[in-house]
Amino acid sequence: MTTKMEREKTWPSALMLILLGVGIVTLIGLIVYALMIPGVLESVLNIALIVIVGIIAVIIIIYAVMAIIAIPMYAYKGESYQKDVSYDLNDVESVKERKSEDDDK
Repeated sequence: MTTKMEREKTWPSALMLILLGVGIVTLIGLIVYALMIPGVLESVLNIALIVIVGIIAVIIIIYAVMAIIAIPMYAYKGESYQKDVSYDLNDVESVKERKSEDDDK
């Protein structure tokens, strides 16, 4: 019994994975080297702090605007409720068991 099996080489994929690993290690090394230079770490932290504070401010502003816009909507919509309805537990009827439509088929 003969099977017709073919193999394809995967060395291009392996080479790309090796290059990707080397690139990631090099990038991490460059980042660490850049942060070791005096003043760079402080500048990066200042920029990160400004960006984080800006994002938090935008979120708070959006939340406040949504809350302010919601007030007239709720005021216009009003409150709805049912009149002359009893919610006494003694009035609750049990649900009778029955077969589902799938069981009938």
